[in-house]
Order: sequence, then structure tokens, then C-alpha cells
Amino acid sequence: MILDIDVGNSFVKWRVSGGLGVTHRGSQATASIIKEGLDLIISGSLTQARLSSVADGSVATALHHQLADTFGVELQRAIVSAEAGGVRCGYADVTALGIDRWMAMVGAYSKLSRPLIVVDLGSAITMDVVDKVGQHLGGYILPGIALMRRSLRGGTAHVRPTDEIDQIIAPAQDTSAAVSRGSLLAVVAVIEKLVDMHQSTLILTGGDARLIMSMLNIEAEYMPELVLDGLSVNDISLVKC
Repeated sequence: MILDIDVGNSFVKWRVSGGLGVTHRGSQATASIIKEGLDLIISGSLTQARLSSVADGSVATALHHQLADTFGVELQRAIVSAEAGGVRCGYADVTALGIDRWMAMVGAYSKLSRPLIVVDLGSAITMDVVDKVGQHLGGYILPGIALMRRSLRGGTAHVRPTDEIDQIIAPAQDTSAAVSRGSLLAVVAVIEKLVDMHQSTLILTGGDARLIMSMLNIEAEYMPELVLDGLSVNDISLVKC
């Protein structure tokens, strides 16, 4: 069985797959890995473990030791390469591209093989454009919805939004709701503008994907495990942790 792990800034997602497909999956807070390890309860043995991580190196180190001690497997870390899964990296320096963005693009294009806009709505929002022949045209990074709202709380004297996030984008009648809806409207507007510019299939992933998807006036596909999908592509580049 093969274990794939996606370590994000806030959450870790993992799944185990074998000849019968996915047999186990789970998620937990990234901050819990150092103290508690991966909450991995599976039957059977592991033959391989693959990692995509944007977190501090100490998380990968903790996972490396846990998997070696418990299952006797060596953790391999995915790195960005010039090409994988039919996608050619658009960065002159491939090491400057985030591995989460690369895995998401590779995962989506390897499935669909058509022009894509891949949007990951997590702690940060990343948007990448891939053309019909798999060329990565580049992308954009925005603060995530929660981060947008916190920036107003910390950078203004009289704007104090609550932690509640509205799920509509109609004009608000109080300041807290105005901040919440303003952040949502900004994200929706940027995504719709990007699709208008490139006329490509829109793929959404990440923790806020379903929320934003419900507000869009355009079609989108939701792929909740896109980074894990990228890790399962045969020709990705892996190195020892």
C-alpha cells in the first residue's frame, strides 16, 4: 500500500491506496504533527510514502521518523520539476514554485488534459493557468479569506470584524458583515475575471472551495484531494526526506 501526505499551512491530509483504490484517509491540524505524529491507523503494511509539504522542515522530519519507526518505509518528498504529468513548469527557476501549486496542476491536468485554471482556496489563495498543451502560463497568489479579514482587524482602528463568515455577497448593513462579504466578493470577482480572460476549465480545491463555488456565476469542478492526486502521478520527481 502507498501512503500520500499533503501538508498544508493549516491542515494535513493523507490517504492510503492499493490495488483496490483508496482504503484509508484522514486529516488533522498541521500543528499537531510535531507532538502527536500522523494519526495513521491502518491495517496492512506500507510499501511507499510520498509527501508534499509547504510547512516548516520539522514537520517532514517528524513524519520521516514516525514512518521509518512504525512501518519501516522511507518517506520521499515531491519536488517541482521541469515537467510532470504532461505539465511544463512556467517558472524559469522551478525551485521557486510552491510544491502545492505544482502538485495541484499536475493532478488536474493529468486527469483532464485540457486548458485549466487551478485555484486552491486555503490559508493563501493560489491560482495557476495551464494551456491546452500543458504549458504552465504562470499564476497569482492572494491572501486567503480568513487572512484578508484578519489584516483589516490588525491594520485599522475601527474595523473589528467577527470570526463569522457570511455566505452571501449582497451589500452589508454593518461593518463586520461588510468585511466578510467584501473578502468573498473579491475572491469571486478575481476568479471570474481570470476565467473570462482564459476561457478554461475552472478547478477548485482547498478548505474554502465549496463556499466560493456556491457563489460563482460560472461552472467549476471541485477536486478536494488535488495535491494527493498529483502525488500519485507516475513521473513526479521525488527525493529522500
